[in-house]
Order: sequence, then structure tokens, then C-alpha cells
Amino acid sequence: MDVAVSSVDYNPPELAEQVPFTFSLLRVLCGPDRSDYWLGTLPRPLRWIDDNIQRSVAHVVICARWAGTEIEPGFTNLPINIAYVTDPTQVTDAEVSFDKCRYVAIGIASDVSEGRAAPELTNILTGNIARSFGFGKPE
Repeated sequence: MDVAVSSVDYNPPELAEQVPFTFSLLRVLCGPDRSDYWLGTLPRPLRWIDDNIQRSVAHVVICARWAGTEIEPGFTNLPINIAYVTDPTQVTDAEVSFDKCRYVAIGIASDVSEGRAAPELTNILTGNIARSFGFGKPE
């Protein structure tokens, strides 16, 4: 699945300058607190300034930000947590290690597989939260 991030918040300043950016999801990773993290690979590395040292980021770990939402085919304008992979061994690990990643931002992302364009951000309520506000499908 290909993902496009159309906006970021609570991020390092240089990340906002690189939006929008895309990446491809490689596989699901279990973590110590949940089982729905995803490892993604960037076709073009992101620039990251860490302690005044410029670094390149080739992989990210993401997950849906809100309980009751998930990364699934066709998702649109979904709030996600974004972490940079800081240790290359994370790429081959079966589980997420928070010691090998650095949380950097909240993003709004959409599935852009098969040439789909990222939709305009008009509605980010989905899952259980949407139902609380009267949106979405009733259970």
C-alpha cells in the first residue's frame, strides 16, 4: 500500500517543508503496546536535523493515532503517528523497538495506491470517534 502524508503537526520544522511526501508500507509490526504498527519505506529520504546534525531518513514506523481507527486499504485523511527509524536493524525486526525509532509528528495520511490522489482534507472523523459525532456507519 502506498501512503501520502498531506500535513503534519507537532513536527520538526524541516519536516513541514517536505510535505507532502509518500512512502510504501512494507509490513505490519507488533509493538509493546499495540499490534498495528506499520513499517514504511520512503522512495526519497526525508531530511532530519537532529541535534544540529543533518540526517537522512529512509524508513518510518506509523500507526493510526486514534483508538477505533486503522490503516486499511482505501483509508483517507487519517491521523497517524509518525516515527523515524533511527537504527537500520529495525527494518528487519519483527517487532517495533522504541529504542530504534524516534517519534516526530502527527500526520494526516491517505492510501494513494493504484494512482489514487490524496483527497482534500475535509473530514478526519472516522471509526468510533465519527459515530460519537453522528458520522460514519452505525454498528
